[in-house]
Amino acid sequence: MQCKDIPTLPILEFIDAQDAWCNWFPIDLGGSDNLRTVRYAMPPDIPDKLIHAKMRQLIKNGLVDGCPCGCRGDFEITEKGVEFINQSKKEGVSHES
Repeated sequence: MQCKDIPTLPILEFIDAQDAWCNWFPIDLGGSDNLRTVRYAMPPDIPDKLIHAKMRQLIKNGLVDGCPCGCRGDFEITEKGVEFINQSKKEGVSHES
């Protein structure tokens, strides 16, 4: 699997719906931060390295802001990311895109 195989729209929609920053931490970590992990918006069993690569790509493209190396694990949607979601809905892009 590669970054291009991970759909962008579900990740952006997930981050936007949180009304707070998100992280990449493991689902089994526990605690309230566990509820905001972008892993919920990605296919199951993705390695950390690939999650970081996808999030770096979204940061590079200006759709998300946060820590590109994953050390802080915080991600927030940008205005450009919100525009991406809105444009996708206008164009009727499926949730899988």
